[in-house]
Amino acid sequence: MGSTILLISAEQPDPETFLDLIDDLGGERRPNEWVNGHIRRDDAHIWVTVDPDSVPEIEAEHRLEYEEKLGVTPHGVVEVRMSGGVRADAIAMEIIEAAARRWRLIVDDDHGGLHTVAELRGYPEGKLPFGGK
Repeated sequence: MGSTILLISAEQPDPETFLDLIDDLGGERRPNEWVNGHIRRDDAHIWVTVDPDSVPEIEAEHRLEYEEKLGVTPHGVVEVRMSGGVRADAIAMEIIEAAARRWRLIVDDDHGGLHTVAELRGYPEGKLPFGGK
């Protein structure tokens, strides 16, 4: 079963720069009209959407938590949809690591969890708090 995570950043990532990152990881740009980037390895798939006009929609009661985790007010969001499985989780973590080298970000696992990149690095392989646990 697949899942979605949101990369919440201090600034809005430039779509072309983000897609450079997808290229660097062996993915493709604009594979169709619905997503900006796609990475496939064996049976694992990642679909990425980077909308330069999209800002994180954070409920008022959670705004402080986001700001504390990120260190500033969130201004950007990138959606990462994953096919199920440990391999897709691993590819998602590669994207997170690459993005974190360019932008300050946190990860919303879409299940009520909000994680810094350092926290995600602390999880054992195959046990990330999203997707194919």
